[in-house]
Amino acid sequence: DWSSDVCSSDLFRLVKDKIVVQARVNGSAPMDFILDTGSEETVLSRETAQRQGVKPITYTLSAGVGEVGLRGLQLARLDRLEIGTLEIDNLPVLIKNPALRGIPKREGESFSPLSLGMSMVIDYQNQLLTIVKSLPDTTADFTLPMRVQRLALVRGVVSSRPAYFVVDTGGQVISISGEMAEQLQMPTGMRRIPVKVWGTSGWDRDAFLLYGQDLNFDRIEYRNFPLVVLNLRAPSVLLGFQLGGIVGHKFLSGYRVAMDLSRSELRLQKF
Repeated sequence: DWSSDVCSSDLFRLVKDKIVVQARVNGSAPMDFILDTGSEETVLSRETAQRQGVKPITYTLSAGVGEVGLRGLQLARLDRLEIGTLEIDNLPVLIKNPALRGIPKREGESFSPLSLGMSMVIDYQNQLLTIVKSLPDTTADFTLPMRVQRLALVRGVVSSRPAYFVVDTGGQVISISGEMAEQLQMPTGMRRIPVKVWGTSGWDRDAFLLYGQDLNFDRIEYRNFPLVVLNLRAPSVLLGFQLGGIVGHKFLSGYRVAMDLSRSELRLQKF
């Protein structure tokens, strides 16, 4: 039951654990955009920007998972972005130019309602995304304080060590930083299983899987759980503090997820 605050409510589809919606850029035909709360701006590929006449204004720095780390991108202004019934004019966007090389597929488009100052609800069961100015105060099985410092963050505890985790709808697994992994008391000789991970800044060639860890977010508990260890130094530098890790699809997809900016809450309701 949504009030007149509703800006957009649309079905999405899941593609390789990523939420994909249809959007229009400067009146274009509908195209795929990934819902990515791990990004602080709307992002266009170089090809889409050129095709839709989005001209760069200057360069800026971004950071993400991958060996490139801090990455130069173009900053531009989009005349109009339409997602369902939501229309945003004069929107700052990042253009992925220069593009990364040697990655498995072409870099695509993404957006985050949080970067627009909007709250949202992701209903994974019914595959429905609702973007709103103000969320009603709904009940939830779990309510986590959500801090927003360029990105949305929640506090977790890894084997008794507290840390902040990015809530990243564009991510797939639950991961921790290499710095956090070094603090853990791991048995001598524990195997580090290499994994292939690529992010917005290319391949993370040092990524590995770490088994047997305890992790909790308030009353949400994981015991003897495998975590992916990533190089998060560049995002930490850009944010100004050491990130503990990232929570993505594996953490979120079992719930109806409300990311409420006005109340600074992440609310999770089981199916």
